[in-house]
Amino acid sequence: MERKSLSGGLEIKDADKGIVTAVFSTMNVRDHDGDYTREGAFTDGAKVAISAYGHKSWDGALPVGSGIVRVKGKRAVLEGQFFMDTQHGKDTFATVKALAADGLGEWSYGFDINKYSFGEEKDQPVRYIEAVTVHEVSPVLLGAGVNTRTLSTKGRAVDDQPAVKAGSAIRGPIPAQETATLTRPWDGAKTVGGLPGDVRPSQLRSVYAWVDPDGDPELKGSYRFAHHHGVDGPANIRACLQGIAQLNGAAGDPGIPESDREAVYKHLASHLRDADREPPKLRDRSDGHAKGLTLSEELIDALACTAGVIDSASRVVALRAEKGKSLSRVNSEILDWIRDELKRLDSILSVPVADEEPDGLSDEEKLSLYVQSLALINDF
Repeated sequence: MERKSLSGGLEIKDADKGIVTAVFSTMNVRDHDGDYTREGAFTDGAKVAISAYGHKSWDGALPVGSGIVRVKGKRAVLEGQFFMDTQHGKDTFATVKALAADGLGEWSYGFDINKYSFGEEKDQPVRYIEAVTVHEVSPVLLGAGVNTRTLSTKGRAVDDQPAVKAGSAIRGPIPAQETATLTRPWDGAKTVGGLPGDVRPSQLRSVYAWVDPDGDPELKGSYRFAHHHGVDGPANIRACLQGIAQLNGAAGDPGIPESDREAVYKHLASHLRDADREPPKLRDRSDGHAKGLTLSEELIDALACTAGVIDSASRVVALRAEKGKSLSRVNSEILDWIRDELKRLDSILSVPVADEEPDGLSDEEKLSLYVQSLALINDF
């Protein structure tokens, strides 16, 4: 007997009855276990048990419900009901409901493979699951499947339900969690590129501060404001500062709805406070990001702008290299000029660092790096 876990949200329609409709397999897609379940693998109308949490019924725990399998196109769906006249049935239903409110509910099923083969999908090895016998469906913590979810808890037709993607309880800003922090150099492109190809939505949420509510939560491209070093990794202080500068418009449009800016800011600012740093203010972007800034704010904007240019230049260089070309003469020359400007920092950094920054700096005393770099970048 094998088990396969699948992620999903939960929509409560009738908690008193404990009736559920849940997608427990999406076919014709490679899942996180490297399996590709073909259409026709499941038997429509097959009866199944709803296992105690985490497949514990295999260890002797009483099942918490029962149901049947329905095949709906490329989806295998459980139409079931928790045993609400038993304590273990009610408790499991209440647990699943509470976890789903935070986007944590996932499902799994136990099965025997009757027929399988091996092949390749998109240059990746897969095991094709061609026929299975499903014995039970179970709520679990972690998932392996793609785009599965609980559609309702009342039994309304599956096709009448709105599409709810895995992890859909988290839309837009992602809540922050307390983690370790560090200040080492931040290479966002390298960090994101190093994430596993089969990374789950729950893992992606531990790296980023925002997810596109209209995007596919299985794809890294749906997320923005990466600032953690890998899944469940420490938060990078430089990345948090750059993220706040981006929210303030230092590198153009931050690419998220205005209504989400404050929540994303609070996420990034919480990591800075964990590191005993006072976060920069979230500014009104209508005032313009370069007006009346303190030296500290100007420097943080410069950090974000410089990092963004380096990322853009790196992408262009890589794309042109694939075509056997190098960076254009004009762009190469401008990057050289930016490097010259950055060298001027040596003389500034050689001055001893004061405990407190003096108030009332004149315009002439402000660091010109940001303004001059921005002027060059606008022509880049």
